[in-house]
Amino acid sequence: MKRTVFFLLLACLSVSLQAVSPSGTLPVLYIQTENSAAITSKEDYINATYYLDNMGLSDYQSIGTKTEPLDMEIKGRGNYSWTGFDKKPYRIKLADKQPLLGMNKSKHFTLLAHADDSNDRKGFMRNAVGFELSKLIGMTYTPDAKPLEVVLNGDYIGLYFLTEHIRVDKNRVNIVEQEDEEIDSEKITGGWLVEVDNYDTDPHITIKEGGKTTMWITYKTPEVLSYLQEQYLTQQMKLIDNLVYGDKNSNELWNHLDMDALAKFYIVQELTDNYESFHGSCYLHKDIGANAKWNFGPVWDFGSSFNRDKSQYMYQGDVWHNHWIPEICKFPAFMNRVKEIWNEFYNGKYNNIYTFIDTHESLIKQAVVKDKERWPQYHGSQTLSTYIDRTTDVLRKNAKWLNEQWKSSDGGGNNGNNGDNNNNYPENPEFHPNGTTSMYVWQDGMRLEYDIAKVDSITFEEKEVEGIVVKAKVPATWTETIYVWIWGDGITNYEHIAMRQGEWFVFVYEGEELNIIFKNGKGWTGHPNQTEDIYTKISACYQLTQEGEAKAIATQVDCEK
Repeated sequence: MKRTVFFLLLACLSVSLQAVSPSGTLPVLYIQTENSAAITSKEDYINATYYLDNMGLSDYQSIGTKTEPLDMEIKGRGNYSWTGFDKKPYRIKLADKQPLLGMNKSKHFTLLAHADDSNDRKGFMRNAVGFELSKLIGMTYTPDAKPLEVVLNGDYIGLYFLTEHIRVDKNRVNIVEQEDEEIDSEKITGGWLVEVDNYDTDPHITIKEGGKTTMWITYKTPEVLSYLQEQYLTQQMKLIDNLVYGDKNSNELWNHLDMDALAKFYIVQELTDNYESFHGSCYLHKDIGANAKWNFGPVWDFGSSFNRDKSQYMYQGDVWHNHWIPEICKFPAFMNRVKEIWNEFYNGKYNNIYTFIDTHESLIKQAVVKDKERWPQYHGSQTLSTYIDRTTDVLRKNAKWLNEQWKSSDGGGNNGNNGDNNNNYPENPEFHPNGTTSMYVWQDGMRLEYDIAKVDSITFEEKEVEGIVVKAKVPATWTETIYVWIWGDGITNYEHIAMRQGEWFVFVYEGEELNIIFKNGKGWTGHPNQTEDIYTKISACYQLTQEGEAKAIATQVDCEK
């Protein structure tokens, strides 16, 4: 008997020695569920009490105490983050509105675990950086999120991020809150808060994107729809879908979608290379009124960010199917606005993100040590600084790549312009086209096969095709895949082309001004194996030549045979 008691005491001592305690560098949220019940459901809240200890940190206010805790409810949340990790995320509902961690008073918050952030060695950076970029670029509302540590039923469960739950509220998504099961035809025009979802389990309507792909639209507000509400929401989504897949030169889409809100939302997703951003957890909202527009936002889930060396747009590569955005990026007006907002942001507030990252690291670094003790399976062997530096480097590369695509053409500054917009071509040097050729035409963003004989016979003065025609021959040394970067009047086309030495290619653009860059293989960085920007308002022919590894020269030549 004594021996049994001894081993029981030894076991208890062992557990207590292994228990992890808070770091003391962040506030701690203490939660005690009723009867210490486990939290097993995402649907049903259970009763609990809580108090927030500021741990003597002057920047935070303690709320409640150990002897006088406050009432709350708690349940699980998330999809893969709920089922895929032992470190769980939670949704909490306070009995009374409180300004937790200095946030606006509310009852509704989430506790995001970000186990996948440490698991993927991202330094708890993805949501933090995505949210901050959203604030810097000027999104109307971005959820506030602040780090803290959590003790649940006496068990230290690590570093969490207390985050504002996305909901209709004057301090969050500030639109009219539409009643459930509304039947008034004017009142059902808003407010709406919906999510482009990648799960069909939540209450939703369904449309066929482009007549092909199933698209789930989960409704958050209102939560229960009347027949008229369901009909209205479905008609609105189908209308937008028809316009997205319609005439790219029409402005009708922008009577229903707010262009600036979408442009800012999209830029943030590109900066983080969040290739799941228009696939799920993609929010839209609309205020009341027949003429009120749908707004993309707020941002939410950046779990698929910073995973690649960026060499394409986030919706390219088919990692996930991103709804609408590949088609929307074909609208000249939209891409023109994206570039305007990008250049203002990149040359303005963007660099503040790196100061934020430094502050973020200093805030959480000691808590990360404790989180690693509690959840070693979700941490790598290297330091937090190593992971943050790695992710920051990816962000810098993303920004540089985007700036090369969207840079301003007004010259100079931090916008990445090549700095030489004057193409001093010799006047009509001798021009000898090759005999056998393989021709393609770019028209309205599509590469079309073209009659070789007709291409060779184009004199341009005869205007056999509408708009600007550019005909070019690449250097004999260019044997890799040729990248052709084309834009004009806000239209951007970017494609890999099997363009071999000795071939002629013809590009047709129906607009007033055309800008082309030719690039051999991976020669973008530092601009080797790349031409200068070719700006033209007239049809012309060019011979591309290159000396060694120097930047290639595009020389305008006589198009006549």
